[in-house]
Amino acid sequence: MTRAFQPLVPATPTFTETGLACSDRYDDLYHAASGALEQAEYVFLGGNGLPERWRGREQFTIVETGFGLGNNFLATWAAWQQDEQRSRRLHFVSFEAHPFYAKDLALMLAHTPAALRKLADQLLAQWPVLVPGIHRLEFEQGAVTLTLFFGDIRQAAKQMVCQADAFYLDGFAPRVNPAMWTPEVFGQLVRMAAPGATAATWCAAAQVRRDLQNAGFMVTRHPGFAYKRHMIKATLRPHLGRSYTEPPQQPVIIVGGGIAGAATAHALSLRGIATCVLDPHFIHGAGGAQLGHAGLAMTPLLTRDDAPRARLSRAGILRALQRWQSSTGAMQVVGSLVVAQSEEEAFLQQQSVAELAFDLDWVQYLTAQDASRYASTPVKHGALYFPKGAVIRPQQLLTQLLETNLVTWRADTVVTVHASTQGWKVITRAGDHYEAQHVILANAQGVTSLLPQALHGQAPRVMGLDVIGGQSISIARTALNAAPSRIVAGSGYVVPLAEGYVLGSTYDQPPRSLSQAACREIFQKTEPLVPLDQDVLAVESAWVGTRAALKDHLPVLAQPLPGLWLNAGYGSYGFSWAAVLAEQIAAQMAAEPALIERDLSRALDLR
Repeated sequence: MTRAFQPLVPATPTFTETGLACSDRYDDLYHAASGALEQAEYVFLGGNGLPERWRGREQFTIVETGFGLGNNFLATWAAWQQDEQRSRRLHFVSFEAHPFYAKDLALMLAHTPAALRKLADQLLAQWPVLVPGIHRLEFEQGAVTLTLFFGDIRQAAKQMVCQADAFYLDGFAPRVNPAMWTPEVFGQLVRMAAPGATAATWCAAAQVRRDLQNAGFMVTRHPGFAYKRHMIKATLRPHLGRSYTEPPQQPVIIVGGGIAGAATAHALSLRGIATCVLDPHFIHGAGGAQLGHAGLAMTPLLTRDDAPRARLSRAGILRALQRWQSSTGAMQVVGSLVVAQSEEEAFLQQQSVAELAFDLDWVQYLTAQDASRYASTPVKHGALYFPKGAVIRPQQLLTQLLETNLVTWRADTVVTVHASTQGWKVITRAGDHYEAQHVILANAQGVTSLLPQALHGQAPRVMGLDVIGGQSISIARTALNAAPSRIVAGSGYVVPLAEGYVLGSTYDQPPRSLSQAACREIFQKTEPLVPLDQDVLAVESAWVGTRAALKDHLPVLAQPLPGLWLNAGYGSYGFSWAAVLAEQIAAQMAAEPALIERDLSRALDLR
């Protein structure tokens, strides 16, 4: 399941003697000497019939093969912004093998035309950390989205899902960067295309024309921009393309009010899709599923081969930072240290960080001395440091996600879900009947009892779901012989809160109530991380709960039947994964570009 990992190699700021932005890797300019804005308007907007083609549309999607400095995106955004008949939403997807660090991109965009300066500043303010995969940026209150796919396009194009109305073919010249212009890449673009999709490029090479034709485009030559004699315009052949799906017209029924259900309801509401969430825990309020849970750690997972669990953790936490960080008090970025338990583990941590070559804003290896300073407590060996590690207040976060526009929630237990003439019928213990086009099962271990019988044999991953109990405890600040302000994790964890610390956790049979044996186990796990003051150590409160986990330690995210969705099996990483999985479902329903890669999506399927 793990694909061959390719480290991301950032671009280096380089200019010609005349001040033009260029690539030292490919010895080519990032845009025509006659002007980036002018080239974008003539070749890419004009070559794709824009802005006329997006007028009156609900949404319009553009795919670009090389982001570079972002000039084409900025020019397109500006044209959309100025068009009074523009589409309601604009999606821009762009691949980039060698992105710049934010400070370097700012340098390269220092001389951006005045017409684009404010937009460039907004782009720089949201520029993501340089780690491989899909990054979603949002502007204009979400009406304009930029989906950046960092990685080699030969691999990345196979992993992207969208319905593209237009393509900007803008890699460096085929003679210096042939990987951008291959039949395989063009074939993947056709797979992503919507009916009637167009393409445009400044490149008019005969081989490019032939390969586009063979992939499924009808290609014509036109007068080129500035010194270029010709450029290419192309249109997808009439029998090709994948149409947009219609968003739900009825409220979506979500079964389960934990983090999976709450995050999904919130993600759908942001796209104007109403939901009704059903969960018996709502008798305690919107955050009832996490009632009394003081706090938890959202710490990224790192594996040396960047396995699916690690990729999903990275995508999920980065999305959570965008979606939840504005939730006042519910999420606070403090940084996380994962302390090595031995010199051998510290060596492996150091090797992993070196081989993955991730942005230091995502992960760093710290020596024992530096780790001790960061942790504010003695660390014997090294540690991984994740600057984006965050503390979550679960009950507060659920409440804020559910108490938003277009989300209703009701305290009830769903007993049956079955197909109906309207799509799906949901029947509750109270005797209420709900009809919906879409139903999302997000009720952890409860999904197996609601999954249609006909699917049991097709869902071996789901039917093998385990229920694992666990406990965490809260203690006073004075109970530690140190004062860590960051999350410290190892065999256990210490989570800093304003009022004290949360320590955890256990993995055992589902508990019914607070276990003294579990408290002792937690103390034993955390003592090597942060010394405890035995004279004042006392449990002030505890959280006792369960986790629904699958054998492969990945969640399930699938649509096994039209309108029926599964979003469950989060295990110990629920809050790390929830934001991106919720966004993925919402993006599919709203026909937006995907937020997770195709191979990762397949890994989350029923089988």
